[in-house]
Amino acid sequence: MRALHARQLFQPGQRVLVAVSGGPDSVALLAILHHLAPAWNLSLTVVHCNYGMRGAESEGDASFVAALCRRLKLPCLIKPVTMGRREAGASSSLQARARESRYRLFREVAAELGAARVAIGHTANDQAETVLLRMLRGAGLRGLAGMPPIRERLFVRPLLSVSRQDILSYLEAVGWSYRTDSSNAKSIYLRNRVRHELLPVMLSLAPAAIRLLARQADILREDDRVLDTLAARRLARIIRSRDSTSIMVDRAALLKQPPALQRRMLRQALQTLSPSTGVPRSDVLLSMLASLASRQSGGAWEIGPVTVACEQHQVRLCLVSPRPPAGGMVAELRSPVPASEDVAIDSLPSTITWRWTGEVIRLHAVTRRRGLLLLEKPSSVMALLDVERLSWPLTIRAWRRGDWFVPIGMSGRRKKLQDYFTDAKLGRSVRQRIPLLVSRDGIVWIVGQRVDARFAASRSTTRFVLARVTHLPRRKGAF
Repeated sequence: MRALHARQLFQPGQRVLVAVSGGPDSVALLAILHHLAPAWNLSLTVVHCNYGMRGAESEGDASFVAALCRRLKLPCLIKPVTMGRREAGASSSLQARARESRYRLFREVAAELGAARVAIGHTANDQAETVLLRMLRGAGLRGLAGMPPIRERLFVRPLLSVSRQDILSYLEAVGWSYRTDSSNAKSIYLRNRVRHELLPVMLSLAPAAIRLLARQADILREDDRVLDTLAARRLARIIRSRDSTSIMVDRAALLKQPPALQRRMLRQALQTLSPSTGVPRSDVLLSMLASLASRQSGGAWEIGPVTVACEQHQVRLCLVSPRPPAGGMVAELRSPVPASEDVAIDSLPSTITWRWTGEVIRLHAVTRRRGLLLLEKPSSVMALLDVERLSWPLTIRAWRRGDWFVPIGMSGRRKKLQDYFTDAKLGRSVRQRIPLLVSRDGIVWIVGQRVDARFAASRSTTRFVLARVTHLPRRKGAF
């Protein structure tokens, strides 16, 4: 049990929830923890998930675990888990959905009992199988790092460096019996084929294969942790603005990073906005980065509740809904056009927050001297307007079909916003969220983009209005 000390999986005096299926791994875990509990002052409670999918065999497992706990004088919770119809967005694998339900139940029970740890009986064999399965799926460094000894600061795997053969030898030595799950022999599950077909071949070639794969996972996990730290530092340097609902990343600076860091930086930005969202698949990240590396802009993706938009000079990540959609992670944005929520501006100064992107638009009067100076320093984040040309109240609203404006430099000719967005390579998902500053006579400013020539200030302007777009200031606890 040197691993328990080295990895600090438990602290004296902790309440520990022990997941026991009745199989050899979990029974061995319970035997070891029961032996250590007095010296470590651990308070143990056993939890068993009964899916009922194997009929009498499932009931037999539950009865076995209950009887074992009575003999050990430990509290035991037999929890029925119903596997209903697959919901949209859920995994198509029955085993994966069972695992998700099981971990959800463990979190709930641990919270109810005040347990500091949930002990799981995964072994070195499970680790080796996981590494091989992920290798077959083309996983990156994080996937090949396998299962961590500690997950979410709650789940611990004390037996992760112990082989199943050692587990069986231990149970025989202490005289403890266990149950055998008949589904573990079915070849319909890929993990079982890896366990019964692939691993034996590898062991015949390299008898230490299980130990070596487990060690490889430990090494890769350390490498992954170092790269994550480096990616976080570099991401912080290239963020243009950030708040609790959006992050703006310098596109060119992101693309200058090594590809391995690009993926991590993008993943970290996504999970900063939505920590509960799962890790995006590698193919989705690679697709996004390929689009960013091209000269085009306008691409957009929806990763859970976060929209990622590829713009000309930046990558815009916005939290557009409080919860992930029912369909889970997808690589295409399907969000509808924002409902019309016009915001009136009838006085100066005024500050408006555009809810769809988190942008803050501020309007206030400036002196003629200040206005003339600003005319010499044009910027897409500000618009200098002529008060005499505006019709009040002004409005902030979203794009509507048929909208047009008069771009500066086009000799008074109109241009449809749809054509402008197409020329600027702004995708539908992006254009739907760009705020427009509108007067009664037409569009004044495509915020953060272009000013309409009819309302733009000039050197003959006597009364200036400055409109500027920024983002919400960083809040405590935000990225």
